[in-house]
Amino acid sequence: MPTKSLDIIITGARKHNLKNITVRIPRHKITAITGVSGAGKSSLAFDTLFAEGQRRFLESLSTYARRFLGKIDRGSVDSIQGLAPAIAIDQQSASKSPRSTVATLTEIYDFFRIMWARLGTMHCPAHNRALQKYNASELTRHLYEKGDKDLVVIYSKNEILDRVPLTEKNRTRLLDSIEKAYAENDGKIKIGDQHYSNFLCCPDCDFSFAEELDPKNFSFNSHFGACERCQGIGDIFGSICPECKGERLKPEFLAVKIDGKSISDACKLSISEAYNWLKNIPFNGTQKIIAKPLLKEILGRMEFIINVGISYLGLDRKGESLSGGEAQRLRLASQIGSGLEGVLYVLDEPTIGLHQSDTKKLLDSLYKLRDLGNTIVVVEHDLEFIKAIDHIVDLGPKAGEFGGEVVATGSPKELSNTKSIKKFPNSSTVKYLSGKKALEDTKPSAPSPSPLAPDFALKNLSKNNLKNISVKIPFGAITAISGVSGSGKSTLMECIFSEAEKKRKPVCFIDQTPINSSPRSTPVSYMSILDKLRDLFAKLPESKIRGYDVGRFAYNKEGGRCEVCEGRGYQLIEMHFLSDVWELCEACKGKRYNNETLKVLWNGKSIADVLALRIETACEFFKNIKRIEKPLQILNSIGLGYLRLGQATTTMSGGEIQRLKLAAELCKSNSESTIFLLDEPTTGLHLQDIQPLWNHLRKLSSAGHAVVFVEHHPDMIKLADHEIELGPEGGVRGGYLVNYGL
Repeated sequence: MPTKSLDIIITGARKHNLKNITVRIPRHKITAITGVSGAGKSSLAFDTLFAEGQRRFLESLSTYARRFLGKIDRGSVDSIQGLAPAIAIDQQSASKSPRSTVATLTEIYDFFRIMWARLGTMHCPAHNRALQKYNASELTRHLYEKGDKDLVVIYSKNEILDRVPLTEKNRTRLLDSIEKAYAENDGKIKIGDQHYSNFLCCPDCDFSFAEELDPKNFSFNSHFGACERCQGIGDIFGSICPECKGERLKPEFLAVKIDGKSISDACKLSISEAYNWLKNIPFNGTQKIIAKPLLKEILGRMEFIINVGISYLGLDRKGESLSGGEAQRLRLASQIGSGLEGVLYVLDEPTIGLHQSDTKKLLDSLYKLRDLGNTIVVVEHDLEFIKAIDHIVDLGPKAGEFGGEVVATGSPKELSNTKSIKKFPNSSTVKYLSGKKALEDTKPSAPSPSPLAPDFALKNLSKNNLKNISVKIPFGAITAISGVSGSGKSTLMECIFSEAEKKRKPVCFIDQTPINSSPRSTPVSYMSILDKLRDLFAKLPESKIRGYDVGRFAYNKEGGRCEVCEGRGYQLIEMHFLSDVWELCEACKGKRYNNETLKVLWNGKSIADVLALRIETACEFFKNIKRIEKPLQILNSIGLGYLRLGQATTTMSGGEIQRLKLAAELCKSNSESTIFLLDEPTTGLHLQDIQPLWNHLRKLSSAGHAVVFVEHHPDMIKLADHEIELGPEGGVRGGYLVNYGL
């Protein structure tokens, strides 16, 4: 009798564009799901595999608990065999709370709070002197050992209580006087100009602290430790809090120090700096015993973070400021540190934003996670990463309705063999893995306009970690800014943008930030194509008979829109204890318009039907209407042909958003030499999708513009005309020019 397979076997997956596929995922291995953009990778990895794991977990909860979780999507799949408990580590923002930091997200701050409470030395906030405490016997012994005075004057209630000559026969008298002064003054006395107490007290003033330090004293989320002025936020209406100077805690707890640093000082360090500092603190005796288990937890977490390539992050960096890739790698480091076994991890392009040297560290971390007995599924495009894992599932052959099929499957070694091209003829990934195909430059035969604008020079840049560097940006060329994570690449881009604006040089920064948080935002609305579509439908005879004007075909205005969802196509459902979700509108089924508006047809399609078309299909549909066809062709040629005209931009990836913004710029006629800045334009792109992107960037440079991008993709950097490489490391050790020139 054959033994039952331990592998995960997905049968009949039909989510979105998946074509009823069957896929085997090897257990306890790392599997990359790859393929061209829009081929169905996320539909398989997240919407099928992880979603089913999540559904099974939710169904294990009580009926009462499930009441608060809304509908559980059973997914479009026949069966999944061998599915383990699933954890998704995607690129969503780490936290939108202004209180969240790298230290809190990784639980390092929790251990810091215990460490400063147990090992910290309290200091006076005003005089920065270590607090001291003496009982009557200890103070008597201290005064005799100090021996710098012949006469001790003891004050009680601001009056002289006793004058004691420091002779051996007066030792008992001095002890009695100190005890009496302590009793009369709540444990505080003054001897000469020095303050003493039987609890912690500053020698130079009457500041004292009677309680034992507690970890809650170092929490800026608790009234025990949070600055009373800003409630632990660190700022007031966007301005730094004048009380705590942005350090969030009460002054008495900011004055607690270990090796000369407060807990806030420690959090101002980068992870690599904090790691080196903590390893070298000279604890001794009892301190060493207390510190050992705390340091094990803290340094262990830091090592995992260093190994996933984000050691440059400051511990006080706000969670909401982290990029998607940084947030994902932080969560990955936390998972590695948790030591879970028998879990299915699903990751979304973890190499985004990583230099090749950091990618090797990331792989080592994933190997550790795998070797603990876990199964890892990664949506990925990076060829070097894909070659280094255990198994590949390639989806395609194209995007959208022309994708969703398994076009190749096997180990990297098998698919890198040139023989696999015949075995898997529809796989573009196999062609690139085997070396049959590569990214190519497409320099036009026509020369650049002459004369070109002079180089844009930037001198003595010192922002953030940049080390007083000077660079030039040539026009009529493509410049790649490269370097390890945290080396200063984004800072240099910011400098180029701000300097260009100061000098009134035309500049266009095309980043990956979302266009709009509403489902009303679509590719056609952003590209101003929707206005032309509305005008087209308003001029139809049926519209004139019904008295419909252009406004009737606007889904954000009353009249033609579906009033149930107010033209969004989706309704916002408030989820108790969970993030709110958007669900398909039951009234219009996502069409956005009411039934009367949908009765107006052009070439047999309503405006909702047109918005449901993929861009590639719409190019053919509108081939005779150039004002509509031209911007659609630009979208198609830049690799976005698989998107639907009315697809909400909230569902688009950062890479898709960036290409949409680039397409909008390409529609403009930029006659004046312009600097185009792009932040990692290959994010989320398969090599086959990178080629049309490169072609458009080359067209811009050939027209006399300056194209500058931050990039880690080796082929993009290789094809660039000019390179600015920063390094040699991240953080304070970065910001130098490592390589500069052609």
